[in-house]
Amino acid sequence: FLIYLIVVWNFEIYVIPLMPLFLLIYNYCLIRSGKDNRISSMQELEESLLAYEEDEEDKTDKENERKSLLDKLTALQEVGVAVQNGLDEVASFYERVKNTFNWTVNFLSLMMVFVLTALTIILYFIPLRYILLVWGIHKFTKKLRNPLLIDNNEVLDFLSRVHSDM
Repeated sequence: FLIYLIVVWNFEIYVIPLMPLFLLIYNYCLIRSGKDNRISSMQELEESLLAYEEDEEDKTDKENERKSLLDKLTALQEVGVAVQNGLDEVASFYERVKNTFNWTVNFLSLMMVFVLTALTIILYFIPLRYILLVWGIHKFTKKLRNPLLIDNNEVLDFLSRVHSDM
């Protein structure tokens, strides 16, 4: 309870973009100093995935012997494909965020540093009430200003430019 009160009393809104900015700078300093361990962790991940695929091949060989459950297996495979596609999307999104913070694509990570720095400065000097007013006016009058506008998400557009580990 006491920690909650201290955080609420001392919290400022400009700290929110400042936290990922510090994480980006920390990872950049690790890379520059040579203490980066991304390559060894990627090799360990590849080895564990290969071992998992071999186990799955053994299991599928036993299932192929049972031809009487063919209908159940096809339904199960359809559900499995749908689940696998969903998990692939989630894993890809996570890997793109991770690669952004690990400076895998230097230009995009540097652009994120500049945007977070500008956002921190804006949130420090301009009250949140005014920022929300401008955002709300922009949001509700967007279709009035340009009726043929196609709505998009800039954060997802940014992350689509960062590659995942696959």
